[in-house]
Amino acid sequence: MTYINTYQIISTFDGSTETCSLSELSRQVKLNYILCELNADGTLIDSCPLDHRALVTFAVEFADYALKHYSKQKIPESEACIALIRKWLKNSYAVSAEELRVATAASNAAAYAVATRTAASAADAATRAGAATLTAAYAVDVARKAAKAAGKSGEAEYVRQGQFIVEYLRAA
Repeated sequence: MTYINTYQIISTFDGSTETCSLSELSRQVKLNYILCELNADGTLIDSCPLDHRALVTFAVEFADYALKHYSKQKIPESEACIALIRKWLKNSYAVSAEELRVATAASNAAAYAVATRTAASAADAATRAGAATLTAAYAVDVARKAAKAAGKSGEAEYVRQGQFIVEYLRAA
């Protein structure tokens, strides 16, 4: 699929806007902002609010991708952390904050590879809505570092993340 459009992030607090490219998109998403996809002529194609759940979804999917594609070995603690976060995304009452904290600690303790830290940051985003922007941004950066450590392009990882966000927007 070709992504030739531009994207705009709109603050729900003060109405300020930031325009970005696909490769910049994952680094621009913020809690309680609105993500807009624009045609080449600047007309609106679609928009989607960026809430806590969306940022956690981005963080956990970037973590899962990094573990599957950039890690040299399986990391059960991080895989369990990701599974728990996905369970939380389906039903936030099915998982306690304490369970997420324990999973975060286990994933961090099993730091066999850079990619494991993305799972822990996703769990942290799930437990603390106020920190969702920072922890999602951390997951974005760690996934890029994991890609680079695996000999892949960090810029290509940013583009891949942007594509995921756009597909999420279109499905919302």
